[in-house]
Amino acid sequence: MNLRLARYIDRWFGLGLCFVLWAFARVTGRGVPALFATTPPRSTTMRVPRRVLAIKFYGLGNIAMILPTLAAMKDADSDVEIDFLTLPGNVPLLEQSGLVSRALTVEVSGFGAFLGSAMALYDALRTGGYDAVLDFEQFMKLSGIFAFVTGAEARVGFNTDGQARGWLYTHRVAYADTVHMADIFMRLALPFDRARHPAEAVRVRVDPADRAAALAAAGVADGATLIAMHVGTGPNYGKVALKRWSIDRFARLADHLIETRGARVVFTGVGEEEATLVREALSRMRHAEKARSLCDVLSIGELTGLLDACTFVVSNDTSVMHLAGLVDTPVVAIFGATEPKLYGPRGRADLVFYKGLYCSPCLSNYNLKMSRCVNPVCMQQIGVEEVVAGIDARFPAAARAV
Repeated sequence: MNLRLARYIDRWFGLGLCFVLWAFARVTGRGVPALFATTPPRSTTMRVPRRVLAIKFYGLGNIAMILPTLAAMKDADSDVEIDFLTLPGNVPLLEQSGLVSRALTVEVSGFGAFLGSAMALYDALRTGGYDAVLDFEQFMKLSGIFAFVTGAEARVGFNTDGQARGWLYTHRVAYADTVHMADIFMRLALPFDRARHPAEAVRVRVDPADRAAALAAAGVADGATLIAMHVGTGPNYGKVALKRWSIDRFARLADHLIETRGARVVFTGVGEEEATLVREALSRMRHAEKARSLCDVLSIGELTGLLDACTFVVSNDTSVMHLAGLVDTPVVAIFGATEPKLYGPRGRADLVFYKGLYCSPCLSNYNLKMSRCVNPVCMQQIGVEEVVAGIDARFPAAARAV
């Protein structure tokens, strides 16, 4: 599916459909506030629901940042059941978290597949017996429509400014880029008095078999100096991949880590585009024999096992950075078109490089994560020498000459 086109369809066709459903709900007395209402009802705290549907489609990293909210909703109450509506690729992480009872999925491989899966979801949503829906999407309207279909008494979602996406919710939570995204997601628990700020870190359990399989794929023994690099950035909606540090700089940094630390470097990735980037990085390295591509080799469980075994991880702003946080492995993160205050790693040992130019950040939920920039100077100004100096200062114990 052309995701850029899909976002425009969701923005405009979704607007009309949401209005029609809102009008229908008002006429039939189905408990939606006035069209532009923003204030809570007099009773601002609702009972803790027993059956919850959470919704978030795109972004494995977003799923990682949502886990603290799911944990807060369950809290000490083991009777709370959470189902999660998402894309198929996110299901393994949700299952690994142990916080979700059932995962429902929608297909986006093509418009035909999407329509078929959406129609199949209708009965599951209508008969799910949900007391509440937490819609974690920040700008898409489709998720609000799915939430409405459930008929849940409480439907909580973001009323993102300029997106007109809150009409079908019973509780419209103000969205603002003011704190870390994990804390923004946590705001959806406010109507139930379950929000915990700041969002507490969630750790996922790593299966020893997955860790062993990942180390075997990397060709190293447990305890070796292992450093993962992620050179891709997931789906790209513009002419230029704005969040991507140059492949040449990744290659030079990998050579430095091999030479000074005796490290084994592994490149992670999914899909042909990222596999091509990794091949290019290896072709530019002087010590490519001490590096390896693990693109499309690891399951999500094995990937978390690999990250758990790493000394640290070097990554653009993408999902691997957040997965490393779930296993408490330090991250060296390269930021440019997005704001690390919102999306950055949160560990005490993490290291972030960000120039904060006057044109940054240019990717946000207000512009559907689509920018017209074709010259990402924000990433170009982060040099290898700067990153090397930062790594050597932050992680001196791992350095050794070879």
